[in-house]
Amino acid sequence: MKHRRLISSAIAAIMLFGVVPATPSYAILESDTQIQEKTGQPFSSYWYPSELLNWNPKTDKDAKFNVGTVPLKQRESADKVKDSQDEKAKVISLAIANKTTSSTPSQGKDTMEGYNFSYWQYIDTLVAWGGSAGEGLIVPPSADLIDAAHTNGVPVLGTIFFPPVEYGGKDEWLDEFLQKDVDGTFPMAKKLIEVAKYYNFDGWFVNQETGGKGSLNLRPEIAKLMKEFLAYLQKIKSENMEIIWYDSMIDDGRIFWQNRLTEYNKNYLGDKDNKLSDGMFLNFWWTNNRMYVVDPDNVDNQLIHTNTGDELKESGELAESMGRSKYDLYAGIDVQANGYNTQIKWERLFPEGKEANTSLGLYCPSWTYDSSSTVEEFLEKEERFWVNENGDPREKSNEEWKGISNNIVEKTPVTELPFVTNFSMGNGKFFNVNGEEVSDGEWNHRGIMDILPTYRWIVDNKKNNLEASIDYNEAYYGGNSIALEGSLAKNGTTKIKLFASDLDLKNNTEIGIKYKESGAKANIKLELVFENKGTKIIDLKTSKDGEWIDASTSLSQYKKDEIKEIFLIVDSKDISNSYKLNLGQLSVTDSKQKLNVSKVKKLKVEEFKVVDNYYGNVRLTWDRAGENVSHYEIYMEDSKGNRELVGATPTNAFFVSNIERELTLDTKTKFIVKPVNELFESNNKNETSITVEWPELETPKANFEMSDPIVAPGQSITLTDKSLAGETVKWKIEGLHKNEELEGNEVTVKFDKPGVYSLTQIVSNAAGETVNHKEDYIVVSSQAKDGLKNLSLNKDAKANAEVNENEAAKFAFDGRLNSKWCTLGESGNWIEVDLGKESIIKELRMSHAQAGGEAASMNTSEYTIEISQDGENWVELDDIKGNNKAVSRDDLNYELARYVRVKVNKSEQGSGGATRIYEIEVLGIDSDKILVLDNKEVLYQLNNTINIIEKEYYKLGIQNNDFETLLNKCKNIIDKVEVEIEDIVEAENDLISAFEILKIQ
Repeated sequence: MKHRRLISSAIAAIMLFGVVPATPSYAILESDTQIQEKTGQPFSSYWYPSELLNWNPKTDKDAKFNVGTVPLKQRESADKVKDSQDEKAKVISLAIANKTTSSTPSQGKDTMEGYNFSYWQYIDTLVAWGGSAGEGLIVPPSADLIDAAHTNGVPVLGTIFFPPVEYGGKDEWLDEFLQKDVDGTFPMAKKLIEVAKYYNFDGWFVNQETGGKGSLNLRPEIAKLMKEFLAYLQKIKSENMEIIWYDSMIDDGRIFWQNRLTEYNKNYLGDKDNKLSDGMFLNFWWTNNRMYVVDPDNVDNQLIHTNTGDELKESGELAESMGRSKYDLYAGIDVQANGYNTQIKWERLFPEGKEANTSLGLYCPSWTYDSSSTVEEFLEKEERFWVNENGDPREKSNEEWKGISNNIVEKTPVTELPFVTNFSMGNGKFFNVNGEEVSDGEWNHRGIMDILPTYRWIVDNKKNNLEASIDYNEAYYGGNSIALEGSLAKNGTTKIKLFASDLDLKNNTEIGIKYKESGAKANIKLELVFENKGTKIIDLKTSKDGEWIDASTSLSQYKKDEIKEIFLIVDSKDISNSYKLNLGQLSVTDSKQKLNVSKVKKLKVEEFKVVDNYYGNVRLTWDRAGENVSHYEIYMEDSKGNRELVGATPTNAFFVSNIERELTLDTKTKFIVKPVNELFESNNKNETSITVEWPELETPKANFEMSDPIVAPGQSITLTDKSLAGETVKWKIEGLHKNEELEGNEVTVKFDKPGVYSLTQIVSNAAGETVNHKEDYIVVSSQAKDGLKNLSLNKDAKANAEVNENEAAKFAFDGRLNSKWCTLGESGNWIEVDLGKESIIKELRMSHAQAGGEAASMNTSEYTIEISQDGENWVELDDIKGNNKAVSRDDLNYELARYVRVKVNKSEQGSGGATRIYEIEVLGIDSDKILVLDNKEVLYQLNNTINIIEKEYYKLGIQNNDFETLLNKCKNIIDKVEVEIEDIVEAENDLISAFEILKIQ
């Protein structure tokens, strides 16, 4: 039994046009509904206003999977590590933490990739940025993000986004949102509070950009209603809930970004006696040389203001004159496009030697993930963005982007016992429990992210040369550890500053670590800084824990004191050029404290979906096993008792996806849920299991992938089995010059001769076998020495329409995935390309919205492929329905064409109204024919004629040199294969004529 791993793709949520779907029992797009009907996948919530007003968690079958369960940890500020750090300024991060608004799994996924942000010490609030006109406007954070943020002491907010009109914004959405009851209350405000409480997150970021600047957009009544709404929201929300307003709409209802606090937008912040928002995110142009400002005498005009550099200072002063803190203002910086290459006039926000003028707002620091192609690149960019180019927050940066650590003091959630961290990043290539591998597959669940070191990195070497990093190759618990790696010198010392803390010690407090070494043995110690007793070196008692070393000691002599800082020390005795220490766990606990958890109760299979008789998807729920639970491990067990971890979650609901069934006629699978306490201890007596029964096994669904559809003589192809429920796989390859049988899930076949070959795949299991025959499937031709070519690259193209000149037809044929053809309309759009001459075409490869980083729900669903020789008369090749892939591949069967056209019959998965195609590739051969395909029939006919005549010739019992020369010439044609049809026909006719004459003689 295996747990199938799926790879997700796409990068960011983009604001795009769409049509509101009909309101179901809970809000979900048609495309997501289709996925759920097939797989049962729960999705993170998203709503239009009318949908949220009708939302009820009791009828939303996904709701319980979207609840965050980790309480918000208390944080404390650390001591400054350099003078430039400001102790009062705050940071809010607006991050695209999930790639898309729709289709976001409630809790993680079966792939390592994702925005696993871990520099929590530098932000005070996280906004889960999302929303689009085509998916939904009101987007709470996903459960895994809530839990990751709360573990690290950071409040997390959902997004309310009213798009600009040019991105699909509609006035009726505002009207629905701002409905006011006769008693003066706002139903939507109550609903926003209900959602935040039910899902356990901390407030909302309000971004109202529907409208414009001119007199046609004057809407003072909407502005008045919005301010009443915000005031009511403040009245009914809890004190700890945050409402952040984006600097967009001004007092007369126009959308006019002020880029500072002014008389036109200050009332959305409110004064100390009439607070409307807990903070305001100021637009980005304060850092420019100039910006537009309101013309008080003409609403249809705008004035140009030359920035003095004092705009933020004056904004802070205005806030303070209203009785508000200047740090309730967040000076926005847009880093979505260029990350740490963004040009910012930092001195306007953080004047040297003075207090910050306001707090800092970051828009899309998730650029570090969006612009990276590997996890390693993401981690490198994160370090550069948040710390500096030196990877040490103490050091001075010489770059324009000095890192957020240059101005912001680190904060720590290490404030109470027990404190246990395995340094988990919330993802990995495998999953270990207590140093033992329990799953060998990739995973990502930010909900089980741990507290990472406060300082990344502060490492001091004396003689040694060790560097610190996140290591995804070793883990004590989860998928990674902290590595110290490099060289040791004789009597050298390395000290790494791990945590700032505020831990009150008791009589029975212990401190311990789990670590492993390679390359040498060193003396590992801890250094603790106490509130009263200063700095102390702590020796540790060690014992083996499998491959890991368990090192700990009592801190009873320091009772009633406080730990303020935690260091790890590596003292070396011997020289080593390849030393590595992996730190897998750090704990500060009360040895007498028993963190008991109860047995898991009411474990239930809410839904069991079987896909293609082979893959299983299970929704599991259970009652929480007490207050001391850190999280739950979920295992599946096969008929032989073998267990495999299929997930871990802090919530009491989990979706197990893509389980591969055992290939028995009567299959059962057991699922086990085991609670783990805050010390990462678990006991089998507290686990509970439940079993699901599969439908009767069917014969396999045969399928395969071929490395290349066409190759040159002397080259090979690889056949890879992709069947469902297959145990054994056999292959037959048949052609004029090859008849071969092979066995195995993956086979490689070399073709010495050109020709056309048929392929048969035979797949079997306990229920029987399935034969998958492909006639004339493999083409071997000397014309294919360079493989298939993209014949449409940069060729002339046209379409029926385009949104603007930057999204014209030509951008679908430029070889890039950061440009696209886009046009409005649910159906009727078309795009065509002129290949320049008639050519043989084999495949049409299209990159849809998801391939370009947009939502999967925006992938083209239905389209027709047509070809033409003259651009006037068209022939339909294929009519595609139900596509949901990011990249579709359609077989064109070696047709001859000069023009290729795609007609869009349904532009999105649901009822959206825009076509988005990032790239179209017409793959083929730069020729008007492939000889082995053209001459196949006559070549087989010649071969048949040769066989018949040769038998008859030998029956004659004579020898004729001229005839045999002619016979050998025909055999040479068979051997050569790539011969023109006319020459083959002529040779066959000559052979027949010569034999007829020979028979008469």
